[in-house]
Amino acid sequence: MKFLDELKKRGLIYQTTPEIEDFFEKKGTLYLGIDPTADSLHLGHYLGFSLLKRFYLEGFKIIIILGGGTAKIGDPSGKVKERPILPLEILEKNKKNIKKQIRKFISVDNKRIKLIDNSLWFDNLRLMEFLRDIGKIISINSMLDLETVRQRIESQEMMSFAEFTYQLLQAYDFFVVFKKYNCELQIGGSDQWGNIIQGVQLIRKKLGKKAYGLVYPLLIDPKTGRKFGKTEEGETLWLDPKKTHPFRIYQFLINLEDEFAKNLFYYFSFKPLKEIEKIIDEEKEKKQERLIQKILAEEIILNLYGRKVLNEILRITKILFEKIFAEISLEEIKILKGAIPTLELKEKIPLEEILVSLSLAKSKSEARNLISSIKTLEKGKYLLIKKGKKDFGLVEYK
Repeated sequence: MKFLDELKKRGLIYQTTPEIEDFFEKKGTLYLGIDPTADSLHLGHYLGFSLLKRFYLEGFKIIIILGGGTAKIGDPSGKVKERPILPLEILEKNKKNIKKQIRKFISVDNKRIKLIDNSLWFDNLRLMEFLRDIGKIISINSMLDLETVRQRIESQEMMSFAEFTYQLLQAYDFFVVFKKYNCELQIGGSDQWGNIIQGVQLIRKKLGKKAYGLVYPLLIDPKTGRKFGKTEEGETLWLDPKKTHPFRIYQFLINLEDEFAKNLFYYFSFKPLKEIEKIIDEEKEKKQERLIQKILAEEIILNLYGRKVLNEILRITKILFEKIFAEISLEEIKILKGAIPTLELKEKIPLEEILVSLSLAKSKSEARNLISSIKTLEKGKYLLIKKGKKDFGLVEYK
């Protein structure tokens, strides 16, 4: 099966520019851009980076553009309100952290992979030069036609001139890497389609050459109605283990709805299509509950964090869900710290206050109603709490 056909079968292609087959035939260079607007990537970024990895494994050349320049403005795509301007020192810290994360997932020191900060060209770009050479080519009509712009105008929410011109900045990124690295394809989420098309048109008008765009679907969790990578409570699942314990990501994936998990299995797994289909059939025949979720969660954790972290997560899972609660040892409780909601206290407080602090109850009155059904286990300076079948919390007394 051809690579393009495989991507289509996996559901990874939402939309492309015409004649994309030509790009796939010659195995050229493509890029994905990401603005460092936070100090970590999150689980929602995994689709873009796993797709990049697929291209790399097929022999394509890869460019990752870290938007050190564009993040000073902020992409309005999918945002109902203006992004706050990031202080430069925070932006620099974000760039440093995200570079480390990208290097862990994709070996950017390889000759076929480049990681480039677009501040290299934006920090030295003169305004009059940009308006004359780029601004004169792009039609205001096409800029107003962008869905994000239309939505802001219709909702009467402010869109600054800076945000309005973001699409030109992204188009200029494409223009620069096309000229310098012969990068002919930009990929991104489906909300980036308008920005990508601006780059394709800029290259055609300015250089008289053909460039391509490909967008993958935005993933919306049907259970929460939120973008993939956020919990029901709206908590972002960060890829930095200091911000989100990998066990929380593992549990999020394990608890995905069956149909959504099946779609994600095609999107995320690097297993051959035949093997994926065999596993799906096996789950149906043997009625093995959450088999797809378990295989998918283990593969994603392995790709993101490595074998050691995966083994630790599997051990935590056994402690919490396979062992008799009252028999969990002190050493095992220590392993759970940070993997489940953890509260550090200097002195003892009422259990209802603990439940609220650990988000096991929304209010003290709800907590009081729950107390009779709550299980607790005190070992050493730790208090382990279990609510229902799958909600846990830990208190450490200092």
